[in-house]
Amino acid sequence: MASLSESCAVSVPAVVTPLDEHMGLDIARSLGRRRIPVYGIDPDPKAIGGKSKYCRLVVCPDPKEAGEDYIQFLVDWGKRLENRAVLYPLSDDVVLLCSRERQALQPYYEFVMPDHSTIVQLLTKEGLDAVARACGIPAPWTVIPKDEREVEAIAQSITYPVILKPVESAYWHAPEIASMLRQSVLSGRAKVVLCGSAAELVRAYRNIAAIDNRMIIQEVIPGPAENGVYITFYLDRQSNPQGIFAGRKLRVLPMGFGSSCYVRSCYAPDVERVALRLLSCVRYQGLGGMEFKKDPRDGCYKLIEFNTRYGMWDGLGIRCGVDSPYLAYRDALNLPVEPQLTYREGVIWFDWQRDVRAFWMHHKEGQLALGQWLRSLRGEKMWAIYSRDDWRPGAAFTINMLQILWTRIISRRA
Repeated sequence: MASLSESCAVSVPAVVTPLDEHMGLDIARSLGRRRIPVYGIDPDPKAIGGKSKYCRLVVCPDPKEAGEDYIQFLVDWGKRLENRAVLYPLSDDVVLLCSRERQALQPYYEFVMPDHSTIVQLLTKEGLDAVARACGIPAPWTVIPKDEREVEAIAQSITYPVILKPVESAYWHAPEIASMLRQSVLSGRAKVVLCGSAAELVRAYRNIAAIDNRMIIQEVIPGPAENGVYITFYLDRQSNPQGIFAGRKLRVLPMGFGSSCYVRSCYAPDVERVALRLLSCVRYQGLGGMEFKKDPRDGCYKLIEFNTRYGMWDGLGIRCGVDSPYLAYRDALNLPVEPQLTYREGVIWFDWQRDVRAFWMHHKEGQLALGQWLRSLRGEKMWAIYSRDDWRPGAAFTINMLQILWTRIISRRA
């Protein structure tokens, strides 16, 4: 696409899909505050992000259940726009769909991402393990069993604890698996199953494999959550880093292997170097993020996860000085981009309703006193979902939480 003038660029819309209450909302606010029109395309007509004054909600087919219809909807919507919109796919399912169908989407959307084979490699645990080895990046040992018999053989020869997790994270979003795993955790969606013995490993594999056997076995990197660092980034079409930002996920839900509920921005130059080496090796382009954890046994930061999209709390980077959604917008339109590679440390990202639950779980385990938790909340904070200048999503979210709580209270009394 030919380079646009600064004045014309403001009229080019952005499309975020799906429009959730974290990633989509953060991007809509970043761009909307610059008077860039933003459309949130989502199958849920009650999506919290749709309450934002910075975004217009557009209801679409569910990409998980009707992928072809979803892509056709994007094409038809793109035809209605005056300019080719900048596209932000915000879930693994949608990233894969848009990447696979990029030829159909490119006449109507601008987006920056690596080639499809690279996307597939980085999104699958098997592929990521192969990429890490090829690029010389330390990673936990990983085994991909074919069936239960192989798991039984492996179980007798490995050191515990280990984790069992899906080859692709979306595989465990299936209602049957989600319901099964929910029984093993107190709160939040289980991303992995922790196994402390051969018997636990075989039993967990057998139960889940009855529904979906696409799983891997991976070693657990020991040490506290503070040893983990998440790097979020934007690389341009030439794979040059234009934005990079780091934070430590200090509390997650469920405990140990869940999603973030309390994060603090930090500088981690040694981890950045490892991340940039991998990104250069695969010639990455676009938005993404990587999680590493320092192994106290050898002092190496080891690759845990790779996201080929904007992440749950990446909006903290905007607060700290790295506005990667806007960098991505400008680069997609071939506008000049000023790199943002420095930022403020010590700023907190805080999802209060999930962190309250995380505190209670840690407290019951004797790991976190009330005073310690309250002191951890001191300082500059970015509240997930809530914003003074865009209060409706936060209000809708709070009302929804109260309704859920009331329903649970009524059901227990009944």
